[in-house]
Amino acid sequence: MNPKQKEVRLYNALFPLWSLMFFPQVWLIVIPGNFIIDSIVLIISMAALKVADKKLCYKQHIWKIFGFGMLSDVIGSAYMILVMVVDGVLAIILDKTHLFRMGDEPLLTIPALIISAALIFVFNYFITFKKMDKPLRLKMSIIFAVVTAPYTFLIPSSWVYQY
Repeated sequence: MNPKQKEVRLYNALFPLWSLMFFPQVWLIVIPGNFIIDSIVLIISMAALKVADKKLCYKQHIWKIFGFGMLSDVIGSAYMILVMVVDGVLAIILDKTHLFRMGDEPLLTIPALIISAALIFVFNYFITFKKMDKPLRLKMSIIFAVVTAPYTFLIPSSWVYQY
């Protein structure tokens, strides 16, 4: 390697911890795990908010809650991947170091978490629970946005990968 040529490292940009859910074998854990968590949160929130006919409410809402939750997590992950790709390209073009430490930077992971949580709220408030009365709809949507947000985004990928 030429001594004047600066080494450019892309680290493990494509395989940080939070992107593991894109691997098919991990879906065997992620899908049932998210469904179980969504079911538990729905059952507990219905009990706490004294929802009538819990069995019917569960049947009507669980698949939408689960689907929109997964979609929200994927969109949050896509945001992180997009920012890391742009960061990597800028680092190469400008011959500078990376702005983000690939999955460990709170300025990268916290916005992704907020995006996902906000989408969970929006999807549930405007679609999943749209037939509920507004106060209950608001409470259920907030509960799901806060409790089921993808907090795993905050786990530093450096705990798993060496850079």
